Amino acid sequence: MHKIAAFAFFLFIGLASFGQHPNFNPIVPDNLADPTIMQFGDTFYLYATSDVGDLKSDLSFSGNPVVWKSKDFVNWSFEGISFPGIDWHKYKFWAPGRVINKEGKYYLFVTIEHLTQLAVADSPEGPFRLANGPEKYTGVERNSMIVDDIDGCPFVDEDGQAYLFWRKRKAAKLTADFQKTTGETITLPTRWIGYSEGPFMIKRNGIYYYFYTMGGYGDYQYAYQISKISPLGPFETPENDVILTTNLQEKIWGPGHGFAFNISNTDKWIFVYLEYGIGGTSRQIYANRMEFNADGTIKPLKPDRNGVGALAQVDHPVPMDLRQAKVTASSSHEPLFVQPRRWRNNSELCYHLPDSLPGRTHTFTPGNATDNSNFTEWWATPDDAQKWFQIDLGTAKMLDRCEIFFAHPTLGHAFTVEKSLNGKRWEIVKVEKLAIRSPHIAGKIGMTRLLRIRITDGIPAIWEIKLYENQSIGSKNTKFKEARTDQKY
Repeated sequence: MHKIAAFAFFLFIGLASFGQHPNFNPIVPDNLADPTIMQFGDTFYLYATSDVGDLKSDLSFSGNPVVWKSKDFVNWSFEGISFPGIDWHKYKFWAPGRVINKEGKYYLFVTIEHLTQLAVADSPEGPFRLANGPEKYTGVERNSMIVDDIDGCPFVDEDGQAYLFWRKRKAAKLTADFQKTTGETITLPTRWIGYSEGPFMIKRNGIYYYFYTMGGYGDYQYAYQISKISPLGPFETPENDVILTTNLQEKIWGPGHGFAFNISNTDKWIFVYLEYGIGGTSRQIYANRMEFNADGTIKPLKPDRNGVGALAQVDHPVPMDLRQAKVTASSSHEPLFVQPRRWRNNSELCYHLPDSLPGRTHTFTPGNATDNSNFTEWWATPDDAQKWFQIDLGTAKMLDRCEIFFAHPTLGHAFTVEKSLNGKRWEIVKVEKLAIRSPHIAGKIGMTRLLRIRITDGIPAIWEIKLYENQSIGSKNTKFKEARTDQKY
């Protein structure tokens, strides 16, 4: 095992029933970055960089690529590696762009070892393979690349012509099969110069919007410009063109490399982006509503932890409120104070933030795994040989199942779940061998007061645990009609 480790259209009754306004940011209990979200049918699919740095972080390693999915934008899961056949401990996968659905195939542009490659699958969640070979990746496949750079994100216009945008404001047309650029590669002129990445384009009411970042690290900023002519310009720059920057008051840092999408082909838009997290490869994904002025310009967004909540009404059981339960663990990692790293050149940024961004302290106590927040987690200490986590409900309950959202789930986990009525006699509920998924589920638990999880392989850390009582299944309060849409080109 590798050791490197709202705006809501409808109130989500299951979470709101906890008696407090929930924080929906981060949207997923995992370390992720560079998000793209697509809605195919009635499901949201999240494509992102899997961050698996340790608590001190670095950018030398990424996790296995996976595709998270959700019916409501609140409850997310994935099953297995989405791009098998490559040793992702050896090669790095990051920055997957917009997925194109064409003639029953799903095309994914992604950076592999600093080259933008094209992958294809029969399903939005894979398995993906390189569209133009080779069958066995060796890290030197320059002939199969689309462009010799990173962060490629495509856009397909209404006439069927596809374009690719990538780092440092580069853009070009794509061939009909998406496998090569064609014609001239241009550098888009923008108001703000200097380093830029995370580009993408959307079209709304006949206007093309080109988005690009400035800087990086803890003071990322997002700007945009518009064209009423074509995806390649000429462009106009709105007066207030920088729409996303660090929220100093709430200590939300570096809203960077993201994507915007509209829900069910409506005019309701969501902007998803990375937040600095602990830094390096310990980032997380946030989402906020993106609104437009009457003239088509975009209103500035303010990053927060409220998020957007549920974007579709679905039938989902209500998890137990565990805030009053007694939670303990074999150990807890000491608190970590994080001082976000600044961008190297303040003159490349629109908003000149303080020389020293306000730091924040991350804790790793057991209660973080039962607080209904994807921002906090429990970690064991590095020298912990026991690696267990325990919940005491106080009184016996009839439980249907337990969902466990481990940290760094793309590396896989093995574990044992035990139950007890008195803390003296324990019964094994489930033994799971090493598997790559989230959440891991232990079902048919039955009557118990205590539940204990022993981690036998994988990172000894948990973002969140959800317990479900038998009577919560099929609750009438959670039955809704699902939103449906198809994004095709």
